Amino acid sequence: MVVFIILIFSASAYAGDFSGSLTYSGGYNFTENNLNNTLNLGLNYIHNFTDEVFVEGDLIIKYSDSSAPSPFMIIPKELYIGTYDLIPQLDIKTGLLIVSWGSADMLSPLDNFNPLPPGMSFTSMTQKTGVLAADATYYFNDITYLQAIILPSFVPSYMPEKYEEQIYLSMFAPQFQTQGIEINSVNITHAFPENLVWGIKLGRSFTSFDAAISYYNGYYLNAYPETIEPVPGSDGMSLNLELGYPKKSVFGFEFQGDFPGIDGATLRGDLAYIVSQPWQVQGEDILKDPYIKAAIGADYTTSFDLYLNVGFIWGFIFEEGDQCSPYISLNARKRIKRQ
Repeated sequence: MVVFIILIFSASAYAGDFSGSLTYSGGYNFTENNLNNTLNLGLNYIHNFTDEVFVEGDLIIKYSDSSAPSPFMIIPKELYIGTYDLIPQLDIKTGLLIVSWGSADMLSPLDNFNPLPPGMSFTSMTQKTGVLAADATYYFNDITYLQAIILPSFVPSYMPEKYEEQIYLSMFAPQFQTQGIEINSVNITHAFPENLVWGIKLGRSFTSFDAAISYYNGYYLNAYPETIEPVPGSDGMSLNLELGYPKKSVFGFEFQGDFPGIDGATLRGDLAYIVSQPWQVQGEDILKDPYIKAAIGADYTTSFDLYLNVGFIWGFIFEEGDQCSPYISLNARKRIKRQ
């Protein structure tokens, strides 16, 4: 069970527009009888240099209770320079960006550019981490566009060092214990990809819906074990573990439009065909054959500003390959606005 309370405020300062939101969310885990509390302060500033050139910045200041891996975080979401039609029919954004890729409200299999910070909501794209990128969109006409994204360097999902060590110690220690080897600690190194990440999308608007096809060329945001070696340490046996990021290509199809028969409701969906680099851990295939992930959802906002969402997900955010399985999601939010 999750409760959201949102306050929204805005102001003008130094010839720019300033706005912000203060959000409280509380989630109760019935299994562990535990209440988790999160407070987010989101700040936005935009300044227009000319009618065609502007700068925009977004920042999140987040505090969670002690059950979160990182109780306090300052997250710069976006800070970029943008142009509208400075070059005819071409919009450009360069800097720290949140890339819009995919139509699904949550857990889109096409959303592979921006990592999610630890402890943040899976349901909100606005809480993703910004990445250094260039985003160019060319409009052939009012209904057809071509979008290209380039990241000069790969940005993986962040995990606190101690938390990461605990996860892999609990994962591999029992395996070596069956061989008579007691693992007391884990030394983790990361092998980061050096090639750039890019994507391209062709979209078009139809009478009652929008659709697009896309291609992503990059890497998995979460690391996978690459080499595992037990070595003697000062406190017994230690495990040298190198983590890598397998390469992947994603062929995508996305759509959004009116839900048939329900006035004001929206239907959204993302379908991804994923071709991954073959990857083995201790001789076992973790990634091998191409596979499909999908997210389809419908949302509706009532007359009293209650947001409702239901979705079908094939393959959760941490599931890949033959591990993918089906899920049903339900989401309800109520905003309290203060003028």
